[in-house]
Amino acid sequence: MLASLFESSAIAKRTRSSRVSIGIGEVATASITDVKPEIFRHLLYYLYGGSVPATFMKAHAKEIIDAADKYDIVNLKLEAKSMKAHAKEIIEVITIDNVLDNLLYADAKNCALLKEAVMDFLAEHHNEAVKKVTFADVPGHLMKDLLVAFGRSKSEDKAEEKGDYDAMRVSELRSKLNEMGLDVDGSREAMIDTLKKSAKGN
Repeated sequence: MLASLFESSAIAKRTRSSRVSIGIGEVATASITDVKPEIFRHLLYYLYGGSVPATFMKAHAKEIIDAADKYDIVNLKLEAKSMKAHAKEIIEVITIDNVLDNLLYADAKNCALLKEAVMDFLAEHHNEAVKKVTFADVPGHLMKDLLVAFGRSKSEDKAEEKGDYDAMRVSELRSKLNEMGLDVDGSREAMIDTLKKSAKGN
C-alpha cells in the first residue's frame, strides 16, 4: 500500500539519465493531498493493528471507504461499508432526492450492503421512485439487483433456506462465503458467482 506512494514520489524525482534510489538513512516524502489528515491517521493506525472508533467510522464512513479503496485496505473498507449500510442514521437519510446518488456511489465503490439498502428503499418506495427518479444514468447491470429487492419485498420465503443464491441478502451471501473460508469482499454478483462455482466443485 504505502510502497506505491514512494514509487510515485521517486518517479516524480527521476531525471532522464538517472533513477532515484532510496537508501538506508535517506528520507523520502510523499504528498497525500486527496485524503484528509485525520482520515489518513486512522488508516495508518488501523494498518498497525489499531481499530477505528465506531463513532468516527459512522461520521466519516464515506471518506474512509474512499481512502481504504484507494490504498487497497480491504478489511477496513469492509468494516466501513458495513457501518455505512447499517448505521441507522445513514439509512434514514436515504430519500427519493438522494437515492440515485447513493446507488451510484455504492455501485462505484463496490459497497454491496449499502447498495442493497438503497435497492430495498427503492422497492419499498417504488411508486414514488417511478414518478420522481430518472433512471437514465443507472447502469443496466443494477436492474437485476433492483428486481431481486422488489421480489424480496413481496416474498415471505427465506432465500437462504431454499439455497437460492440469487435471492439472498448480501449478509447471507457473506455468511455462506465465510463458512466456506472464501473471500467475502466484492459485488453481490461476484459473491453469487463464487458460491455457485464452489457448489459445482463439490
